Amino acid sequence: MVNDLLIFLFLAFFLLIINFILKKFSLSLDKISSGENHKSLLRSDNSTPLSGTYFFLPIILFLFYQIDIILVIFCSLIFLLGLLSDIKIVSSYKLRLISQFLLLSFLFFISKEFVIITRISFLDNLMNYELTRILVCVFFFMVLINGFNFIDGANCLCSLNLLIITIFIFLLIHNLNINYEVKILVLSLIIFLLFNFFGKNFLGDGGAYGLSFLVGYILVKIVITNDTVSPYFVANLLWYPAFENLFSILRRNFYNRNNYLPDNYHLHQLIFKYLKIKKFTNKNFLLSSIVGIIINLVLIIFFYIGYIFYNHTITQIFLILSGIFLYLIIYYVLSYKLK
Repeated sequence: MVNDLLIFLFLAFFLLIINFILKKFSLSLDKISSGENHKSLLRSDNSTPLSGTYFFLPIILFLFYQIDIILVIFCSLIFLLGLLSDIKIVSSYKLRLISQFLLLSFLFFISKEFVIITRISFLDNLMNYELTRILVCVFFFMVLINGFNFIDGANCLCSLNLLIITIFIFLLIHNLNINYEVKILVLSLIIFLLFNFFGKNFLGDGGAYGLSFLVGYILVKIVITNDTVSPYFVANLLWYPAFENLFSILRRNFYNRNNYLPDNYHLHQLIFKYLKIKKFTNKNFLLSSIVGIIINLVLIIFFYIGYIFYNHTITQIFLILSGIFLYLIIYYVLSYKLK
């Protein structure tokens, strides 16, 4: 207990130093540039540090370099790709997608044992062919990491979601005696969340990409090595950001909007607009945090039930479909009310 407190205090001090340095030297700040007007809906301070990569990457290197060196190398590269976006060196969304595709393709080319298990014979048979295995794995992770980046638009939404998922990973690996040390990662996410609640820092593209890749990789590895865990428990934990990504693509195609340009029509933005009209609070940072907490409070119900029945595929599928149905109902009700 004392050691955990000391680690917590050290990590809090570490994050304070990072935020101070980034603001002092105007590095990786959340400045709104051309094509990013969607940020102004939820954020008004252009000097907030995007400190996700600087804070989490050293922690991940420390925790996993002796356990899974392949994970560490590619997770670091994905963090750095997002960081290049945060500092406006790689501002093209298309270039980032191409870079993600190449990085992930190389990862799964050298990681022959890595497969996406679905328990559907036709899809699982595709894992026997090298090309389709790589393409399916790449598609899964590209949808995942870009989905988490999509939901990093409201305080506490992405960071709290990642914290909750990591807590369930901690509980799961404790039950299964798996050699992944994530308790320090849980503590670091709690600290980051506290700062993020007040809008004092954001994950940025680097933090969203890197952490979502990490949790996705760990969860898929757990399913590969433990057939008692339903792969749909993983889908239950990860469906929300992935569905946000896919739904946004379909929605933009339907309305003939550019898929590469962000907009203000994500679910969390609609909830924010609705609560703003209702004058829930006049403090934007607090309203943004409330939106993130509300969505995650709903999701944690589905996650907890899923954890209780983590080996029961039918229950997981029911939870996922129920969550998607609830998402669509809320989305279209709010869209109608905001017209």
